[in-house]
Amino acid sequence: MRSARRFSTVPRAVLVAAAVAALCLSASACGLRLGSSNEDPRADQARTVELARGDFARAADALRAGDRDGFIRWFSIAGEGPGAEEARDSLAGVFDTLAPLPWRSFSFEVTPIDPSAGVYRVRGSGQLGSAGPADRIAVVRYLRLRGVPDGVVVLADETPEDLRRRYLMALHDPLVLQRPGLLVLADRWARGRAATVLAAAEKARPRLAALGVSTRPTVVITVFGSAEDVRAALATKAATARLAFFSYPALRIAEGPWPTYDVGVMGPWLRDAGVSMEDVLTHELAHAYTLRWFSGDDEPPSLIVEGIAQAAEGSAAGSALREEVATGDQLWPLPESLGVGDVWDGGDGQAVSLGYDIGGSLVAYVAARWGARKVRPFAQAVAAAEPTETGMDAALDEALGVTWREFFTGWRRYVLAGA
Repeated sequence: MRSARRFSTVPRAVLVAAAVAALCLSASACGLRLGSSNEDPRADQARTVELARGDFARAADALRAGDRDGFIRWFSIAGEGPGAEEARDSLAGVFDTLAPLPWRSFSFEVTPIDPSAGVYRVRGSGQLGSAGPADRIAVVRYLRLRGVPDGVVVLADETPEDLRRRYLMALHDPLVLQRPGLLVLADRWARGRAATVLAAAEKARPRLAALGVSTRPTVVITVFGSAEDVRAALATKAATARLAFFSYPALRIAEGPWPTYDVGVMGPWLRDAGVSMEDVLTHELAHAYTLRWFSGDDEPPSLIVEGIAQAAEGSAAGSALREEVATGDQLWPLPESLGVGDVWDGGDGQAVSLGYDIGGSLVAYVAARWGARKVRPFAQAVAAAEPTETGMDAALDEALGVTWREFFTGWRRYVLAGA
């Protein structure tokens, strides 16, 4: 039996909460020890902000142009000592990590945090190639700045440790591979892994289209070097088992997720995945493309969300699924189980795997009986309905023109026949 622990969608709430925490505007909340002043700093602050925004705008142009010396020149480091050296290394590291990426647009945003101490948040964001969003966060730094006649100088980097490798800064020596609709990021030493992932993703897209899933938007796939890199990038504490192959909302400045999700692969798993890489990428790309179907639902039914991805893989019903159906749906009773928000909650590996297979069979039955074009209306109607027979009667009448009992009876026959 395939282990369902290798396929997961990192809960949106976890990543959104982490992103909000990471972007806190309160200096004290970010762990900074900042000074205070009784003087009104507004005039100096306004001038420093204006100068800093000009310098960082030019630095962003240099980053896109691959001009390392020009990038650093726009914010000359002041002074000597560990603080100045750290700031130089930090800013050089930002360039070395971000400059190799295919930015269609890129800019820095400068925000005062503690004017009396001269601390400002500098946040870099932009659009990676043809992949949205246009405000994807790449880096956040807290810098101590001082205005001088012709610009600003950086006195020190006071970025909290847990922010230094957040977002795209979790990459070490970036490599980019691109095909129509796909953009793969990895570390250069993992070129072989990145190529394997890209090839599998290319083969997956036609399988998704056959299930009625539009694959036109470009998806970003990041091959992370380790579980630590995943946790650093996304500020998540999810179990390592859920970080093998997963989808997640792009971290952006604007509130709310971008309609197309990103896909993450924890590179070391590729050594002994024990599964078809094409199946894996089909599963996760299904999430990336279809989670937008449930944009109005904060917690869509996990059986359907995972079922779409499972059906896209095209696996036949296993003996565990047929036994569950034949014995009266004891572990995942329907329709009430359609109200479960996360198939992983409270279950062991076998229970989770069975939940995936039940969801996959429901979606596959709809595609086989009514055609792929009905999968999306079915999924959305079920997501919006109460997980009761009455609720499903209304949902399925709207989406498929049948009652819940008619649907359920046909689905059981479909599974028991070995679909």
